Amino acid sequence: MLRFDDLQLFVRTAETGSLSAAARLLEVSPAVASAALKRLEQQLQVRLLARSTRSLRLTPEGELFLGHARLALHSLEDGRRQLAGSKAEIGGVLQLSVPSDFGRNTLLPWLDAFQREHPQLHLRLLLGDRVADLFREPVDIALRYGAPEDSSLVALPLAADNRRVLCAAPA
Repeated sequence: MLRFDDLQLFVRTAETGSLSAAARLLEVSPAVASAALKRLEQQLQVRLLARSTRSLRLTPEGELFLGHARLALHSLEDGRRQLAGSKAEIGGVLQLSVPSDFGRNTLLPWLDAFQREHPQLHLRLLLGDRVADLFREPVDIALRYGAPEDSSLVALPLAADNRRVLCAAPA
């Protein structure tokens, strides 16, 4: 498997015409740069650069491989940018399981506003009073009254001071 940093060093060396200049650009020592280039050449089983104490030039194989290395680095950078962009915007499907009274009376207006702010997000609201099995059901978030029975779940209190009291008339 070719290493990203080895490819990057090879491309920078070809662009600058100097192994030490590429090492400075990538903030590595010349010895590390030289080892990386040797490792890449060993993995490819071909000499990419013809080097002497005073000059450096691409071999025909190096010229052929340079386009592929640039394309690979460009593709990886595009992937990184897409991942960074996907973190900036909330999108996808979010499934919520909530008690029916809380969902209808309190949560719906909040979710409407939240969805207007994040149009790429699709919400699925599952209203029900039974405890959702988060391991078997496709639920991302479950809001429930009380403490969870399964201690392996991560539970955070949303309204710790909200106490409920059951009241009834004598009749």
